[in-house]
Amino acid sequence: MKSSDTPSSDQQNDQSTYSQESDSASERFDMSSIVEVPRWQRILKAIDLPVQLMRIGLLVLILWAWESRTIFKGWSPFGFELFPEIIPLFQGVPSEAWDFLVDIWDDSLFWGDFWVTLQEALLGFVIGSGSGFLVGLLLGSFRKVAKVFSPFLIFTNAVPKIALAPILILWYGVDIASKVALATIIVFFIVQIPVQAAVSGVDPDLDVVATSMGATQFQKFRFVVIPGILGPLFGALRLSSIYSILAVVLGEFIVSKRGLGQRLLYETNNFGMGKAIGLITILAGLALVFNAIIGMMERRFLRWQDSEARGKVISL
Repeated sequence: MKSSDTPSSDQQNDQSTYSQESDSASERFDMSSIVEVPRWQRILKAIDLPVQLMRIGLLVLILWAWESRTIFKGWSPFGFELFPEIIPLFQGVPSEAWDFLVDIWDDSLFWGDFWVTLQEALLGFVIGSGSGFLVGLLLGSFRKVAKVFSPFLIFTNAVPKIALAPILILWYGVDIASKVALATIIVFFIVQIPVQAAVSGVDPDLDVVATSMGATQFQKFRFVVIPGILGPLFGALRLSSIYSILAVVLGEFIVSKRGLGQRLLYETNNFGMGKAIGLITILAGLALVFNAIIGMMERRFLRWQDSEARGKVISL
């Protein structure tokens, strides 16, 4: 046998070292050692029972203090009237609000008002957020254009939006158009400002890498710009969905033919506090529904993001 056919001692050492490394690597990445968590344990961890029990306990305490009218007796620590005493005429308790919520299911006039407010809020949200997204995207992508329009946008945003409501009512009338216009103006700036800032803040190194890989402008927009602004965009959409409802209710407070805001103002003026609380509950529920829909879209487009990093529900 030739000496070349016999493996040298160095080769044998290398082979033994390689086999030892392979064995250690296989032990390190042995998937059989990973204990699979049962599904019911994962569900319990997601629910977080201690937190849920504390929430329920706090809710029961609030409802008890409210229903027993304890919170209306007032509280003046150190001689400072932190919570004033409320006279019985101005008091409203959850049981009265519940009776109102039960009675309205067969009230066609209520559902007409509900549809008017929902239509105004949806139109204001869609038009305002859509135009705010496009303008923010344009101004964030083209710095020269942003320099031209920035002073005008800053001045318009500085104007108190509710001060525009009487003018919009004169221009568009007392129907839904004036409330849609008010909601559109408010929602526009809520979406436009963070989108513009997010587009301007996209990492330029990512653009350089995409260009070196031969990406077109459309591909860079799709794979670099859009993923970089989705987080701020959904945060702005959550906030704007709340403020669209707020805007139309404020517009209905001023003047309106129909709507939940007009009905809420009527009940308050007639000291129907239980009904007023019920209407406020419905408006809050509508805001939560808007937020839940946006949250489902956020989970769909931001599946890579940690659940704790996603936006939370914003309440009225």
